Amino acid sequence: MDSTLRPMSTSQVLDRTFHLYRNHFLLFAGISALPPAVLLLAQAGFVLLTFIAAPKLGFFLAEAAFVLGIIALVVAYLAALAFATGATVHAVSRVHLGQAATIHESYRVIRPQLWRIVRIVVTVAVRFTGASAAAVAVGVIPVFMMTKFGRTDPLIAWVGGVLTVVAFIVCVIWAIRFYCSYQLAVPVCVLEKRSAVDCLKRSRFLSKGKGVQRILLVLFLSGVLTYVLSLALSLPVIILTTVSAADKTAGLAMPIAIWQYLGGFFAGTIAGPIVTIAIALLYYDERVRKEAFDLQLMMEAMGQQASQAAAAAAPTVLG
Repeated sequence: MDSTLRPMSTSQVLDRTFHLYRNHFLLFAGISALPPAVLLLAQAGFVLLTFIAAPKLGFFLAEAAFVLGIIALVVAYLAALAFATGATVHAVSRVHLGQAATIHESYRVIRPQLWRIVRIVVTVAVRFTGASAAAVAVGVIPVFMMTKFGRTDPLIAWVGGVLTVVAFIVCVIWAIRFYCSYQLAVPVCVLEKRSAVDCLKRSRFLSKGKGVQRILLVLFLSGVLTYVLSLALSLPVIILTTVSAADKTAGLAMPIAIWQYLGGFFAGTIAGPIVTIAIALLYYDERVRKEAFDLQLMMEAMGQQASQAAAAAAPTVLG
């Protein structure tokens, strides 16, 4: 049985995440470069549209081109994000089990499942947006009603305010848990080849219990790391902006913009794989805990070895 397929604590999952990332940095960074590259190209396109094409097109045509560009960017970025996420999950599954993986092979395997992953990402985003809107409504509507119709009794108003805050906090926690319960859907899609609906249902099953808390912790820590990395890459921009403001010159505007775009690209490329690697490892860990997945793989490997041994021992028939 592979020693990597054993129940792991959250700290062990994170340790394994950085171990895989450090040992296969070019693989994961190369895969995750696609969404930041799409965003970088879009930023360059908007700069050209604003400073070169817009004066020639006129106000209305420039506005129409800008709106169409935003729509195209959302679609392209969403597809690139789904593509890179699926390819990263495939690469993690290969290297985690001691097999070889390449950038081209990871993208090639994921290509037939691209739109299924896009559907999962969009569905999760829509559901989380709805849950968040419900949480906001719980917090805003009672306050609006109390403000509009007046407060006849201070005690009733105070109790109502406390209940509203408590209900809002409960709804926010529910929305976050709701979002975390769907985070294993993409690994399910990539590794089990299920439909989008089945992937969402299975993700909720695998994340039951402490799985949601572990996913939330991984998302939080990955978000902190991404923020710190982005801040570090933004320091040159902050310094150049301060120098430019002190000298009251516009000569640094272009270098500032260029580094800001490049900094965003490098931050997305370097920090992007961390959360996906961790989520893929949590998928394996939850399957080991709930379904004895390690024993399943061991039995399959033993069956294959027995079949190969039987084939090798079979006598050759002559004549």
